[in-house]
Amino acid sequence: MYAQVSFPISSFKTFTYAIPKSLNSQVLPGSCVNAPIKQRIQSGFVVSIQSKPKFNGKILELDSVRDKDLHVPEELWKTLEWISQYYITPPGQVLKAAVPNTFLDTYNPKHVQFVQITKEGIQQLEYGKTKNPAQKRILSALSSISEPVKVSSLKDCASSPHAVCKSIAGKGWVQILYQPRITDPFEIMAPGKSQDITLSAEQQSVFNTIINTKHGFHPFLLHGVTGSGKTEVYLKLAQQAVGTKKSVLVLVPEISLTPQVATRFRRAFGNRVALWHSRMTRAEKGWTWQKLKKGDYSVVVGARSAIFAPLKNLGLIIIDEEQEASYKQENPVPRYHARDVAMVRGKYANATVLLTSATPSLESYYNALQKKFTLLKLTKRYGKSVYPTVEVVDMKQLSYKNSRPLISANLANAIKERIKKSEQIILLQNRRGYSLIQRCADCGTIKDCQRCAIAMTYHRTDNCLHCHYCEAIENMEPVCGKCESSNMEYIGSGTQRVEDVLEDQFPGISILRMDMDTVQKRGAHEKILRKFHNAEADILLGTQMIAKGLDFANVTLVGVINADSGLFFPDFRAGERIFQLIYQVAGRAGRRQKPGKAIIQTYNHDDIYIQT
Repeated sequence: MYAQVSFPISSFKTFTYAIPKSLNSQVLPGSCVNAPIKQRIQSGFVVSIQSKPKFNGKILELDSVRDKDLHVPEELWKTLEWISQYYITPPGQVLKAAVPNTFLDTYNPKHVQFVQITKEGIQQLEYGKTKNPAQKRILSALSSISEPVKVSSLKDCASSPHAVCKSIAGKGWVQILYQPRITDPFEIMAPGKSQDITLSAEQQSVFNTIINTKHGFHPFLLHGVTGSGKTEVYLKLAQQAVGTKKSVLVLVPEISLTPQVATRFRRAFGNRVALWHSRMTRAEKGWTWQKLKKGDYSVVVGARSAIFAPLKNLGLIIIDEEQEASYKQENPVPRYHARDVAMVRGKYANATVLLTSATPSLESYYNALQKKFTLLKLTKRYGKSVYPTVEVVDMKQLSYKNSRPLISANLANAIKERIKKSEQIILLQNRRGYSLIQRCADCGTIKDCQRCAIAMTYHRTDNCLHCHYCEAIENMEPVCGKCESSNMEYIGSGTQRVEDVLEDQFPGISILRMDMDTVQKRGAHEKILRKFHNAEADILLGTQMIAKGLDFANVTLVGVINADSGLFFPDFRAGERIFQLIYQVAGRAGRRQKPGKAIIQTYNHDDIYIQT
């Protein structure tokens, strides 16, 4: 027998290897193997098995089969083959995305040093034989604890606890233990209590329709207004799936939404829930991958790349906010769309696929009208909340010569009113940075990125120009590169400038800014959202990452600083996306008992997408 092996390289070519008799039963499509190539051993994946080779030259044998933890499940393997063919991407590059190279080196968790007092140590402490103060303090601390203690936690007892513990361990007074470090990404999230899910009559009808449909692959589109309780429905569906020994995959469009959704699932399913997104460390990914392969998880919640999670017995795939463009991978290859891949994986896994949105994409809605998907609707908000009132402010009427206010009087008064009532506000400005462009006032030259010719954005935090397309950074130029004039001006407003204007206009106000510049550090998403949830800020200001999926009980006002941002972008979906963005962010207000309001500022008051 012969195996066709693909390596993580940019080539459609596969390599033929003979399968040793000793490995016959272990080698299957999707198996990770070691094979000789260019005088070294390289890890690759078996694409297919043949009885007769197509290659006429000298054929080498496979060296060995890798750990089963690295093997790709059959339904996922078929999905990866489809991705390779549909997106015209070499199999090795697809496998590189699904099983990153870091996993090909079996993850070995780091170990943490623990210490526990022995009977001899207790006796030494009781009889006062040790005169060393540091040793005495450590023995005293350990004597009151029956379980092993981290050595690093004993810094209050000694300046160098590791050295002291090593010394007294040599005397037999303590025992040093090594335990693997648990790299669970949920450790950075705030714990919470699970609450029973009570569905409304409308939600129950949707739930019943899905579970009563013939088992197996079936796509559904759940179109529900903002605040209608779509999350409660798919949480209940997940409970039903896990109850029948099936696993569940939940995709969310933004990393910022991952912790909030994952925490709700963690409360419902405990430690059977895994988190997966690109901001996780290698240790976290390795730890999670191994537990997934062992079947320790029933639910995975993650962003786009979680579509490749090797869940066993997959029964339900949920794509939350399915309309979002962030489900489309741009770079690196493969340039897949997670929503489409979910459909294919659902078909091969014989699983139910549920797309949810308050503003479905035109493609999905068309598929539902063509009966390719089953269309389900939630037309009412969950509980007693009602949809917020919407006010559109024509900024042209407020613009004067050389003066264009960022905050209209309507929005400013509404902000003051909410602050007096100790209510919270969400403000959307879908541009990060301070000013959108740097322009010469004399010749009109705009500073473009040297690499991609995109206008660079001024960031006041580091006083540099940033390209938001290729991430290039350049120092500020005091003079024009074309006419050498020093008369430079900055046009447009990003989140940094809006933050400054708010602080000037509302002294003492507390603002949290959430954009790509403020969420670079690990755990930044969770920290910002937790602070706002705990009412540690009056205003949450941000880009589109705050526009969807967030649920804050005390938010009663949403403001869109510039609804025209992106309206004239050269993309046939521009109008659709502007409508989706405005509708979604408006739905963040008034999600509980208090009534909500949304104020939309625009210079294109009569535009059909704004008016809708």
